[in-house]
Amino acid sequence: MSGLLGCPVADTTSSNKYLGKEMFEIFKLFFTDEIISHLTEQTNLYAHRDKNNKDFCVDENDMMKFLGLLLISGYHSVPSENDYWSSSEDLEIPIFAKTMCRERFKSIKRYFHVADNNNLENLKVAKILPLLHMLRNNCQKHGIFHEFLSIDESMIPYRGHHSAKQFIRNKPVRFGYKMWMMCSADGYPYNFSIYCGKDKSKKELLGYQVVMDMLQPVMNKDEHVVFFDNFFTSHALMIDLTSNGFRACGTIRDNRTGKCPLLSKKELEKKERGSYDYRSDDSVLCSRWNDNSIVTVASNYYGVSPMQKVNRWVKNEGRKAINQPHMIKMYNKGMGGVDVCDQMLSTYRPRLRSKKWWWNIWSHLLNLSIAASFRFYQHVNPGSQISHKDFRREIARTLARIETPRKREGGPTSSVPKAIRYDNVNHFLQEFSQGRCYVCKKNTRLKCIKCEKRLHKACSINFHKK
Repeated sequence: MSGLLGCPVADTTSSNKYLGKEMFEIFKLFFTDEIISHLTEQTNLYAHRDKNNKDFCVDENDMMKFLGLLLISGYHSVPSENDYWSSSEDLEIPIFAKTMCRERFKSIKRYFHVADNNNLENLKVAKILPLLHMLRNNCQKHGIFHEFLSIDESMIPYRGHHSAKQFIRNKPVRFGYKMWMMCSADGYPYNFSIYCGKDKSKKELLGYQVVMDMLQPVMNKDEHVVFFDNFFTSHALMIDLTSNGFRACGTIRDNRTGKCPLLSKKELEKKERGSYDYRSDDSVLCSRWNDNSIVTVASNYYGVSPMQKVNRWVKNEGRKAINQPHMIKMYNKGMGGVDVCDQMLSTYRPRLRSKKWWWNIWSHLLNLSIAASFRFYQHVNPGSQISHKDFRREIARTLARIETPRKREGGPTSSVPKAIRYDNVNHFLQEFSQGRCYVCKKNTRLKCIKCEKRLHKACSINFHKK
């Protein structure tokens, strides 16, 4: 078993099975035809039964185009939703008008639904659970193919009103839905669930419950090492993980060490930088290290040896190599997978919004399917140099072009800046295809080459005069 960051566990069966698959084929392993059919069915059901609109109908191809435009909005931003269909040269995004007209997109978004309102579970986020369960199963069906796993919290931005919304001070995203995640060191999501508040039926600490829940899909326990921060770690958790066959490592708070007799923080601060202390009860080893601040780490697998050397700035001595316990080095290598996943998601988060409370969770799960398929594509194609952005663009454009591009029908064109319209320079009329005059609305075959507006000769004089 290798100790390199994010090193995959040997999984030649999975790699060989999907080797050579195109990017869109990999994406369809996660966001499957079953999911698209489910979304289409629930959207039609909501429109026909709940909103009594019998004329509305959407099929799988329309749904795929709708998804493609949502993904494009994540890396192509304009000020408002209507601007995506603007014909103005400084705002125009041709693929939107070629894929779907604006009113059609808005009607699909208005009736878009994930769950049957007459058959909801008794949970705060029941309206999004069917999609979450399907996507989570698709992320797990290929097995756990990384050695290092990290468990942490992630936030889905949301500032509206909902009983599941959380506030976390001093975080990049302070308001939103909290999601527990278990990811590989490179950000592949293996397990995730939305936190809906305290479960009074369980007596264990919340961090203990989360770790045990997140580890349920892990089968070959001896092939993986689990990392988590001091919100989750406790001596009791480490003992139970050991009895269940899991290898684990995490930072730990002073009041959760099981009364481990380590040197106090004040005593260790008086020693030189790089000093450390450790104790073990033959099941769990706790180590306390003097770095920029005092760090305490607990593990049922790693020890302090072999001792590592790291460069630090020491007062009055300059840059100096100091000791670092091995377990702290491994924690730094293995922890942070959820943060990597968060970074991928936040970089290209879909910007088309809705008033529905569950919309942000829905768009987050769509976004998560892209991140998962990108990491899986890299896993089965180790030599691939494609970037996250280019992978995402490939998926979005494929979805948007699932059918022959539509031809944009006539409609209002963008206005001409007044400084150009009234400058009296090079406003010549030339022959062009027949269309409506911008002024009198009657047919004409003349067009101003500078303003790009169809105009009669008489209308042109009035149009260019203040």
